Amino acid sequence: MCRPDRTLCSPSTGAHATTLHALPRCPAHADPSHLLPPRRVRTPLLSADPVAPMTDTPVPSEATASGWRRALPVIISLAILAMALHALSSQFTDHGYRQIRQAFRALGAGQIALTLLLGLSSYACLVGFDWVGLKRTGKRLHPARVGITAFMAHAVGQTLGFAALTGGAVRLRGYGSVGLTLAEIGQVVLMSTLGFIFGAWVLLGIALMLEPEAAARALPIASEGIRIAGIALLLGYVAMLLLVGRHGREFGIRSHRFWLPDRTTVLGVTALSVVELGLAAAAFYVLLPPDPGTGYFGFIGIWLVAVVAGLISTVPAGLGVFEWSLLKLLPHVTPAAVLAAALAYRVTYYIVPLLISVAMAAATGLRAPVRASASTARTVWKTLRPWLPQILALAVFAVGAALVIDGTLPTPRARQEVAPLPLIETSHLLVSLGGMLLLLIGQGLQRRSHSAWVLALGVCVLLPPLSLLRGSHISVSLSAALAAVALWAARREFYRQGALLDEAWSWRWLSNLGLVLVATFWLLFFVYSHVEYSNDLWWQFATSANAPRALRALLILCVGVILFGTARLLRGGRRPMPPADAQALQALAPVLASSADTQACLALTGDKAFLRDEKGLGFVMMQRYGGSLISMGDPVGPPEIARALIWRFREEADHMGLRPVFYQVGEKYWQTYLDMGLTLVKLGEEAMVPLEGFTLEGRDRADLRQAWNRGKRGGLSFRMLQPEQVETVMAELGEVSEQWLDEKAGEEKGFSLGSFDPDYLRRFPVAVAEAEGKIVAFANVWCAPAGGELSVDLMRHSAQAPKGTMDFLFIELFLWGHANGYTRFSLGMAPLSGLAEHRLAGRWNRFASLVARHGERFYGFSGLRRFKSKFAPTWRPRYLVAPGGMHLPAALLDVTRLISVDPGRQD
Repeated sequence: MCRPDRTLCSPSTGAHATTLHALPRCPAHADPSHLLPPRRVRTPLLSADPVAPMTDTPVPSEATASGWRRALPVIISLAILAMALHALSSQFTDHGYRQIRQAFRALGAGQIALTLLLGLSSYACLVGFDWVGLKRTGKRLHPARVGITAFMAHAVGQTLGFAALTGGAVRLRGYGSVGLTLAEIGQVVLMSTLGFIFGAWVLLGIALMLEPEAAARALPIASEGIRIAGIALLLGYVAMLLLVGRHGREFGIRSHRFWLPDRTTVLGVTALSVVELGLAAAAFYVLLPPDPGTGYFGFIGIWLVAVVAGLISTVPAGLGVFEWSLLKLLPHVTPAAVLAAALAYRVTYYIVPLLISVAMAAATGLRAPVRASASTARTVWKTLRPWLPQILALAVFAVGAALVIDGTLPTPRARQEVAPLPLIETSHLLVSLGGMLLLLIGQGLQRRSHSAWVLALGVCVLLPPLSLLRGSHISVSLSAALAAVALWAARREFYRQGALLDEAWSWRWLSNLGLVLVATFWLLFFVYSHVEYSNDLWWQFATSANAPRALRALLILCVGVILFGTARLLRGGRRPMPPADAQALQALAPVLASSADTQACLALTGDKAFLRDEKGLGFVMMQRYGGSLISMGDPVGPPEIARALIWRFREEADHMGLRPVFYQVGEKYWQTYLDMGLTLVKLGEEAMVPLEGFTLEGRDRADLRQAWNRGKRGGLSFRMLQPEQVETVMAELGEVSEQWLDEKAGEEKGFSLGSFDPDYLRRFPVAVAEAEGKIVAFANVWCAPAGGELSVDLMRHSAQAPKGTMDFLFIELFLWGHANGYTRFSLGMAPLSGLAEHRLAGRWNRFASLVARHGERFYGFSGLRRFKSKFAPTWRPRYLVAPGGMHLPAALLDVTRLISVDPGRQD
């Protein structure tokens, strides 16, 4: 029952019969080209259904190319990391790890406390950028919400890299939940990005002007030349201020447009950024030896260059690239001292803010919000709760990385005698295996998977005692214990069903996983560079045999990742939901009998699952594909039941971790969809022909009358078979269908389209056109007597059918419907019609209008609407309902692919 799919499509050259579904290049449903004015067009590349599949188009190569485009940045990022780590190890001879450890232990507690204080002060300044952005939007939010959201956005952005994207995603959830639009949140992200650019611009100019010697040592330029360059940078900043003026300015570079805010805002974010970057640089500077070979301002320039190099590398947090840049730019500081300072800096500036976020999540999870008396406490809970899974996923991943890396490092002698050797060896392998599991299931936590939560909680509970037995540092064990407490506190947030192997890995998560694996490999060879490799190492078991234990742990890690990945690949994506059986379909009969919409008949195609209300008075027909749970049309049933089912469907999608999608819905429940926060995009308009008083008499019906008379003269006759009579001609219908499919080289479709399935056809009347006593065309008829509506699904003809057969069958259906009391006949949808073309219209309307206008040479959009208009129909809009933003194109793609699945080959 797919009326928008049942469109009377534009012609392909030489075709003269069709189905109302009109899927171009998809001849499972014919194409009434003969009913349209003759004109030469190319074989359609666009479907009559805006999202119907183009099955004959070589999509796999495009999908493969898209996969490579997404994989290539990950590969490049990991390659850069590997090269940077190799460059770092080349700065040492033997015992480099021991030198770094000694330098790290030489750092005083005062230095660590001061760098921690400076780092947190820097984060406080980062929160200020969100205040500036929110002020520009004119929105006033609770200070606690702004502080928590901004802190978490910067903590995640600094740790994962790509701060504008990762931090922007945090803000989207934190600020979007209180009504900020995507454009307003973009203003907040813009202020943070512009602040870094302007602050780095000014600070670099100051550094080059005041202390050019630091840059002169690394560049073949004299100090005076570098000082002049610094002055030029500052003058350039002043010129930019003059250009933006009091009201801001838009700049264009080729086809790209850039907007800069007014002078006051630019000065404000620049001043804030100068302070923030100065504090962040100072947090590293205090960790260096007393004489680093440059002053504070000179070091700011060096630090900025290292930060920018890390950003350009695309490696998360600039790992390896940042450290290597500092080594090259600080020749007066020993490599061990630089790396020790970098390690302390990463712990205080990256790990500690992340731990603070986890602690906040655990604290708010343990205390129910209804018991919080203070308004601030309630605001803190409401702000943090949507982000509990994301925070805990990142924390669990960090714990897993810490456990894996700790398994590579040598165990100090003081902790080597805590247990018997067999227990040490066993616990070492088990802890490394547990760390590997935490790395792999972190993304499942991010998606609120209950299975991932159970596994993560079990691992985090069991690992602390095992890690102590193998000699790990107490902080590693405590981090796993803290993660377990936080997971238990937030247990209500992990409710989604589904197997872990069903969860697709995102490229960002794969990049982080690859980062840990590359770093672990490098660390193994770096730490034990003084140990000569031999095959005997694998079989050495001794309390002090750190290198053999690390080798075995790394083997376990690699084997585990390979097995998990292989199982994921073999399992494939999410499987379709099991379709309803015959008994379940029979239970739908009372609801279908009372439906006023023929689209409800799609419930009987045998490829859908159903969500029913408790009393059995209504249902939603649905199926899962990719990341979407897709409903075919509006719920079927009384209005009050349908509205409740819409919300239940939304909850079911959330429970399964899928996006809710309603395909081909009308206007009846638009308010309910909007209340959910979903987006409606118009697919086109459905033509509904009135059958009351329908006749072939009169001048307006001359074309139809001539087509009908021509069929009669050609020996065509019409017969309507009742469901019990269909079985007697099923073999003939099968031959017609096979000829149709062979002629068009097409395949059956599903979900929004019926297919030639005897069990399906037996449920409906079938209209047939006969010539010389033989069936040459047929159409199964959908009837909705409660609404007086009539339509057809499959409409196919044989290769021997006379020209004009489908015209004849169509007209007979109109006459039969009128004679049997039906009041309207659905002609299906005219795709991409009735869309607003105003310059201020939405993006989808403008894009769809562009496709319809410029795609006319490939598919007759306007001709199709003109053809249907000759029957004087009324037009009803049809929509796709889905979450907005980037979810919308993904939903369209999932619907397209679901329709292209042959119901007979779903398994």
